[in-house]
Amino acid sequence: MIIGLVGQVCAGKSAVAEAFRRRGARVWSADKAVHEIYRDPRAIREVVRLFGPEVLNPAGGIDRQALARIVFAGPAPLQKLTRQVIFPRTGRAIRAEVERFRASRAPALVLDAPTLFESGRDRLCDRIVFVGAPLARRQKWARARGWDRSELKRREQRLGDERLKRRRADAVIRNLGTLRDLDQRVGKILVRWGGCESAAAPSR
Repeated sequence: MIIGLVGQVCAGKSAVAEAFRRRGARVWSADKAVHEIYRDPRAIREVVRLFGPEVLNPAGGIDRQALARIVFAGPAPLQKLTRQVIFPRTGRAIRAEVERFRASRAPALVLDAPTLFESGRDRLCDRIVFVGAPLARRQKWARARGWDRSELKRREQRLGDERLKRRRADAVIRNLGTLRDLDQRVGKILVRWGGCESAAAPSR
């Protein structure tokens, strides 16, 4: 079973992914994949060609905060980045991960990918999980990332229709309580869908 994991910005998708992992699932993280892409010299050159040298840090790598300020300023820059640089590379990475999953004994593969629908990769998934959380919580977690007050809203505006994603999901998790609560929600979902291995719940 391949499970797509989407949701609101700063809603706790990583914690949900970790709960799946504790139950034996493989987890592919789009964020980690993008970190790898930004270490690829060819990808760095493409990003500089699209957006200029101001996206580079002093070491010659991609300054992700500088790049975010550009691409989240409007839809056109973000589409250029995703369509020309990110999606082709993450597509290859996902296909390779699916092959590894098929050859493994893991009960599930979780694709933790905020732009799953935008990239069309939802078609690979048997199930979709949407993760949401109250705005106050998400603002708190955004501040912990060092984002200013407008950054959360700006990023959300550049992603696809949240309501549509929620309607297309097979399960919706509202991150309202503790990590233990979140873990139990994941466990119940997996029982309903055929299950993965049991795991010890987190202490918080």
